[in-house]
Amino acid sequence: MATVGGPTRDRLRIGFFIPWITKGRGGTENVGHMMANSMHERGHSVVVFTFDDKVGASLWPLAEGIPIIHLREKDDETAHLEMVDVVAKQGLDLMVGLHLNRAFLRYVRCAFDLNLPLVLSEHCDPALPQSLGTFGRDERIIIMSGATLIHMISDEFRATLPKGLQDRIRVVPNTIREPDPGAPQPPPQAGRTIVTVSRLVPPKNTQRLIEVFAGLASEFPEWRLRIVGDGPEMGKLRRLARKCRVKDRVDFVGALKDPYPEYLAANIFATASLFEGFGLTLCEASAHGLPSVAYGACRGLRSQIRHGENGFLSSGGEELGSLADDLRTLMADQELREKMGRRAREMFVSRFSNEIVHAGWEDLFFEAVERGPNRAAPRPEHVRQVRLWDMIQRPLPIQDSARGGH
Repeated sequence: MATVGGPTRDRLRIGFFIPWITKGRGGTENVGHMMANSMHERGHSVVVFTFDDKVGASLWPLAEGIPIIHLREKDDETAHLEMVDVVAKQGLDLMVGLHLNRAFLRYVRCAFDLNLPLVLSEHCDPALPQSLGTFGRDERIIIMSGATLIHMISDEFRATLPKGLQDRIRVVPNTIREPDPGAPQPPPQAGRTIVTVSRLVPPKNTQRLIEVFAGLASEFPEWRLRIVGDGPEMGKLRRLARKCRVKDRVDFVGALKDPYPEYLAANIFATASLFEGFGLTLCEASAHGLPSVAYGACRGLRSQIRHGENGFLSSGGEELGSLADDLRTLMADQELREKMGRRAREMFVSRFSNEIVHAGWEDLFFEAVERGPNRAAPRPEHVRQVRLWDMIQRPLPIQDSARGGH
């Protein structure tokens, strides 16, 4: 294994923990499989772990030679001991745990028991699981303290951790599968197209796009809105399009295995999403040379758009704001669309291309191995102080005076 004689700068054995790679097609799974494949291509030995009792196949293409190991879904002591045993047999130099939920604690416990360095890699806006009540702020901070290094995808999220942890944060943005320059161009479509690519769930706020498009439809009769994606809000959004009298100009394309032809055929990319860690579909649109419109309130989108250069960051979010006006500006001006589209492509190449991001990931992983495991035990007086604080803060039982309480 790679640790014999110490890890070398040109080869590591890395375990990537991607919880839903056999079950979901979300952004985290997408990025996870790209991380694994890119490190394999750079000569590292890679193993993918996932939690799946049904032992399903990966929904994302893994490079030949990358094994996938299925761990138990249930998080109990038996599952933990089995996980430690399975991981130990892989002879890893580094564990990389993806997601933003309580699975992070499973990674920390395993890395601690095996004395391995650990990178915790977040892939959504931390405010989203906190707003849903699935991963509390304090819980997240405590678990993050067990990481060797913390990977964030935007500087926007750095301040969500206390200063004592910020020296462990390394920011490397996401990337996407780069467009094939030789891909056949789709046949020209009549009129113009705004495209959005998204899961149809409430945080994506797709109903706002339909409402805005309906307000612009009579002014721009040659334009259409194409919604690529599926989800539980599909029926609700179809009903909204009928209610807004634009059902004949809003195309519900559904989920596509490859949405890239949709970008090639479109003129504008738009999203009204409120919570994004990075916005992979926005990155895909930029890679295809599309100008974009998004809400500036979404932290994971405003890192990619420079207002007035490659698109517009609209005011609003929960409210309409300037979304309609910004779309109108682009819809009315072909020269501006082309200018912003060229700039979008340039910015993708210089900031988010595979070459740049893959190198950033690799540097992050090497640094984590060089720093080593994070197993610093708290000093006994600190442990006593925390326990005393808990005892002080814990409410005392209320005694019933009728039964002799005072």
